[in-house]
Amino acid sequence: MKYCSINGQQQTNIAVTDRGLAYGDGLFTTAKIVNGTVVLLEKHIERLTHGCQQLKLQLPSNISLREQLASVVKGYSLAVLKVMITAGSGGRGYSRVGLSDNAANIIIMISDFPSHYETLAQQGINVGDSKYQIATSSMLGGIKHLNRLEQVLLRTEVDERSEDDLIVTNCQGDVIEATSSNLFYWLNEQLCTPEISTSGVDGIMRQVLIAKNTEIKVCKTSFEELKYAQAMFISNSLMGIMPVKTYNNRLLDVDVVLKLQRRMKGFI
Repeated sequence: MKYCSINGQQQTNIAVTDRGLAYGDGLFTTAKIVNGTVVLLEKHIERLTHGCQQLKLQLPSNISLREQLASVVKGYSLAVLKVMITAGSGGRGYSRVGLSDNAANIIIMISDFPSHYETLAQQGINVGDSKYQIATSSMLGGIKHLNRLEQVLLRTEVDERSEDDLIVTNCQGDVIEATSSNLFYWLNEQLCTPEISTSGVDGIMRQVLIAKNTEIKVCKTSFEELKYAQAMFISNSLMGIMPVKTYNNRLLDVDVVLKLQRRMKGFI
C-alpha cells in the first residue's frame, strides 16, 4: 500500500468497535488513477453518495471528498484508489441509535496497479462457471457494500481452479457477474449484459458502457444461453474491458471485443 488516511489523517489504525468491521456497515468504491487524476471521478462520487443514501449512512460532503481525493492522488502516474465509508463506532448491537452525526469514517487508500492487466486485456482470459450462487436482495442489490464474503468464497474457488475467473448465478439461477466484475456477451450478434437489479454490483464501467453503447441489451441470462455466446468480456473500473478467450474451454471471438476496446478508449 502506497498511502492510507482515515478522515484526512495519514494512518492505518481504526477502532475495533467500528461498525464496518463488526457488521460490514458501510460501502466502498475502487477507481483507477492515471497521471494524477481519478478516472471517472464523478461517477465514483455518485456511487458513494447513492450508496450512503441506500444504506442510510451520514453523507460525507461531496465537495470536501472531491478536494481530498484530488489532493492525495497527485503524483501517481498509475495506481489504484479505494475509498471506504463506514458507519463508525457507536449504537448498540445492530442498531445505530445513539450514533453521532460525525461518527462515519472515510478511509482512502492507494495501492499498486495490477501489472498483468494490460497484457490480459489484449490476450484475453479463460473463464468457467462457478459452483456457487449469490443471494438476491431488494435492499442491497447493485450496491458495493462492505459485506463481501460471497466474493471471498468465489475468489477462493477461482484460486483452486485453472480458470482465470468464473461466472456466477444468483439463487434463482440467473447469471449475474464474474467474481469481481460485470459480464457482457454477444448472442446472435446482439451485445447483452445480465439484469442485476436484485443481485451483484452495478459497476461504474458497466454504467458507462451501457450509456455509450445504446445497442446493449440488459436481459435475464442463463448458463444455457451463454453456451451459445459468440464473444464475451468482463469489466470493472480497473481492468476496463477484459476479453474472454475461452468459456468452459470453448474458443470465443476476441477480435470483436478488441474493436469495442478501441472504440471506448476515450471514455474509460
